[in-house]
Amino acid sequence: MTAPLPAALAAPPARPAGRWRRLRAPVALAVAVLLAAVAGLALLGPAGGGYLDPGSVAPDGARAVVQVLRTHGVDVRVRTRFDDVARDLAGGSDATVVVARTDLLLGRRTADLRSAVQDAGADLALIGPQQALLADLGLPLVIGSNSPESTSVRDPSCSDVVAARAGSALLGGLAYRAGPEGPAVTACYPVATGAGLVALTGPGGGRTTVLGSGDALTNERLDDAGDAALAVGTLGARARLVWWTPNPADTGVGPPPSLRDLLPPGVLWAAGQLVVALLVAMVWRGRRLGRLVPEPLPVVVRSVETTLGRGRLYRRARARGRAASVLRAAAVERIAVTCHLTHSADPREVAVAAAARTRRPVTDVTALLVGPEPTDDAALVTLARALDSLDTEVRRA
Repeated sequence: MTAPLPAALAAPPARPAGRWRRLRAPVALAVAVLLAAVAGLALLGPAGGGYLDPGSVAPDGARAVVQVLRTHGVDVRVRTRFDDVARDLAGGSDATVVVARTDLLLGRRTADLRSAVQDAGADLALIGPQQALLADLGLPLVIGSNSPESTSVRDPSCSDVVAARAGSALLGGLAYRAGPEGPAVTACYPVATGAGLVALTGPGGGRTTVLGSGDALTNERLDDAGDAALAVGTLGARARLVWWTPNPADTGVGPPPSLRDLLPPGVLWAAGQLVVALLVAMVWRGRRLGRLVPEPLPVVVRSVETTLGRGRLYRRARARGRAASVLRAAAVERIAVTCHLTHSADPREVAVAAAARTRRPVTDVTALLVGPEPTDDAALVTLARALDSLDTEVRRA
C-alpha cells in the first residue's frame, strides 16, 4: 500500500476513567444523603385523606358533600386551626360549625369551641361524640350503649323538619338519648338503645345536631336514600359552613411545635456530623497536590502514526476488503451529511443524492460506494483517491 489510509481508520482514543472512579464514592454518598432527606420530609408532611376528610375523593372521604353544599350556595370553609374557626364565627352568626372528627378534639379547644359557638349563636354539628365531649360541651345527652349500632337505612320517625324532609337515611353508630335531668330533645332515626340523630337547642341558642355515624356523609354513600338531603338540611341551613378537622398539635397553649421540636434529642447533632464528614470526604477525594506541571514526553509521536500503523497492519494481513469497506463507510457518512441526509442513510440513497449534485451517472457513483472489493493494492489506492475526489466534488457543489 503506497498511500496512507484516512483518519476514519484510526482507533478511538481511550476514555479516562480514573477521575470517575475517584468520584464514585462521594457522589454515591451525596445521593444517599439527599434521598434520606427527601424521604424524611415526605414522612413528616401531612398525610392527607382519611375518614370524612372534606378534600378527599376516597370512598370514606367527604369531598362530594362539600361540593353539593357549595352548589346550594353555602360558603364552605375548611379549617384545621381553631383560630381560623374563631375568626370565621366572629364574622357573623349565620354559620354552622361541623366537627366530623370529634375524636381529635382534645384539651382546652373543647371549651374554646363551646364559648365561640355560644357567643356567635351558631349552629353546631357533631359526628359520633363520646360522653366526655358531650359533658364538656354542656349537652344533656347520654350514650345509650358503648357498642355502636350497625349502620343501615332507617326511617326518621320524628317531627323534625330536616329529618322529615330527608326521609330515609343511612344512620346508626352511637345511639343518643336525653339525660335524666335534661330538657326534651328531638330524637330521629331510632335504634335499639336510642336514636341515630338527636337535635336540640345549643348553649348559644343555635341548633345542635348530633349524628351517631358519619357514613351518610361519605363519598361512597352520599347518594343512598335521603343522605344528600339530610346532609344539606343539617349542614347547609346557614349561609356559611365551617368544616373543622381538629389538629392534635393545635392545643391553644402556645405556638404549634416546629420540626426541630418534634425531632428526638441528638438528631441535629448527628446530622451536623454527617454533613462535616461528607465535606471532608469530598475535599479528601477531590484534592489536588499543587498545580499541574507539564511533563515532557520521551518520544514525539505524530498524530498520523496511528493511521499509518493501522494501514500497515491491513497491508500485512492483505485485508483489502476490510480497508475498502471502512473507506466507503466513512465516505458515505461524510457525503450524507453534506447532502443533508441522516448518518444512517442507505448508501444507494446517498449515491443518488451525490450523483444529482455532481451530475455523474448514478450507476458510477453507486459502483464507487457499494462496488466490489479491490483485487490488489493498486485498486485499493485508486478506490481511495476516487472516493476522496467524489467527496470533494460533492462539497464544492
